Amino acid sequence: MDNHNLKTIVKLEDIHKAYGDVEVLKGITMEVTEGEVVVLVGPSGTGKSTLLRCINQLTIPDRGRVWLEEIELTDHKTDIDAARRHIGMVFQDFNLFNHLTALGNVTLGLTRVLGMHKEEAHQKAMQELERVGLEDKWMNYPGQLSGGQKQRVAIARSLAMDPVVMLFDEPTSALDPELIGEVLLVMKDLALGGMTMVCVTHEIGFAREVASRIVFMEHGVIAESGTPEKMLKNPDLPRTKQFLGKISDLH
Repeated sequence: MDNHNLKTIVKLEDIHKAYGDVEVLKGITMEVTEGEVVVLVGPSGTGKSTLLRCINQLTIPDRGRVWLEEIELTDHKTDIDAARRHIGMVFQDFNLFNHLTALGNVTLGLTRVLGMHKEEAHQKAMQELERVGLEDKWMNYPGQLSGGQKQRVAIARSLAMDPVVMLFDEPTSALDPELIGEVLLVMKDLALGGMTMVCVTHEIGFAREVASRIVFMEHGVIAESGTPEKMLKNPDLPRTKQFLGKISDLH
């Protein structure tokens, strides 16, 4: 893929983040171009989720700059709430409102944030529920849905805002093994449809099939990155090979 003609969607420059004495991110620089699917892998505690949260400024980096297209999100003059509408975020624990139906969860942002009329929001939300295979569950509350269905509602809620990039933070780690496939299928469809995505996940089959790039992080830095082909078969570092071999064995 020739990235030279593609638009940069997310740009991170020298991102540092510490919690107390623990330096979690030690100067991460990375670009994600339009339509790319970047999968972040690495041991626990190495800053993958923190990096994701720095992109949408849920976590403010101590140093460094973040851009979404032409907007610098780390500039204090930027209206971060307005910019954040263009970034979809899917968490491992769904973050749904239990008192709202599947439809209510998806329409909330459309009416409250985008100011859409109720009928239009309803129509858009039903489209997105259909896209994740849940059009028949629109009246169900989260308590009546499986984990996989909840996560698909969360994905529909993000998609309804028409984001330019989707961030997935271990979206399948809270799910029973037999429910993981249905969420990965939705993510694969999005990837194949050209959605720009940054995913923290240990699902190596997903990375092998749809990632443009696997980024291996360790000790708060990017140790190595490359195509799935290269990273899974012939990485430069023995440590990358060891880690990816371990998680491949698990799946």
